[in-house]
Amino acid sequence: MKKFAPTLIAVSALLGLAVNLHSQGILPKTPVQKLRELKAKNDEIIQKQAATLEKLDDLDKQAEQMRFFVKRG
Repeated sequence: MKKFAPTLIAVSALLGLAVNLHSQGILPKTPVQKLRELKAKNDEIIQKQAATLEKLDDLDKQAEQMRFFVKRG
């Protein structure tokens, strides 16, 4: 019984903490909320991709100018 008591106390403490943590947890999101979050993340990604594409276009223009000057010189 002496070996069982500390184990019982530890298990009951862990269960008590788990109940408190679960009750204070974040409420599950609805599908609409999840879709709104996904849309916001997708919009961010699209903005980053547009900025990257613009940089690539600028680099392409600069490379074309370099080719022109190399042929000219």
